[in-house]
Amino acid sequence: MNIETLINEHYDHLNENDQHIAKYIINHEEECKYLSIIQLAEVTLTSKSSILRFTQKLGFSGYSEFKYALKQQKLQQQEQQSFVAMQQEDLLQTAKIFSQQNVTPVLEAFDRADSIYCYGTGWGQRDVLKNFMRSVIPLQRFPIHLQSQKELSIVLDGSITEKDLMIVLSLSGENKPREDILNRMRLKNIPILSITNMSRNRLASKATYNLYYQSTEIGEDTHEIFSMMPLFQVMDLFYRAYVDYKQIDLEQL
Repeated sequence: MNIETLINEHYDHLNENDQHIAKYIINHEEECKYLSIIQLAEVTLTSKSSILRFTQKLGFSGYSEFKYALKQQKLQQQEQQSFVAMQQEDLLQTAKIFSQQNVTPVLEAFDRADSIYCYGTGWGQRDVLKNFMRSVIPLQRFPIHLQSQKELSIVLDGSITEKDLMIVLSLSGENKPREDILNRMRLKNIPILSITNMSRNRLASKATYNLYYQSTEIGEDTHEIFSMMPLFQVMDLFYRAYVDYKQIDLEQL
């Protein structure tokens, strides 16, 4: 837990001497990481025993444990800042990628399609698509949401034609849909819009149109963990570009 939060929680139990020590630590956090208990006592004009009692009032066994927590807090703050910076960079790059693409053919295909089918390869992607589908209803576009590969197969066996559009939202573009499903869509000349992370991937290579975003993987384990924010962003940019393409007055939305 954050040291300042701990101080606030125990503030009512701190005497005037403790409050003086606490104020110094909060205002000189970086410096205090490297001070011994004697040095901290000197700069706060207190005693070693006063510092020890103060740390124990905060719930630490002693000064060593307190100092370790102070150092760990800084590391966690730096890690959090790096995660924030990572997301900011992903969003910045996603906007840049979108602005550099010629999206007019995509918008034309979306506009002329008799029916629009949407398929997300995971629960996060499906949430993004649901949000997008709601946003385009006022634009008189009514996408059909396919919840599974089985539904995708059923549609391929039945109603979908080359006059429609299939939108597939994926992270890596490698795992889903299955290869045979993609091949069947191509054999039936179904226009496919793939929306994937910025990379060469199987889905993008088989699609008619492509939109890309950047989402950096978090962690180093075997499970894919990505922020969904860039996916929401690229779909929102697509929606806004379609509004501009149709020259729709914002007051109509």
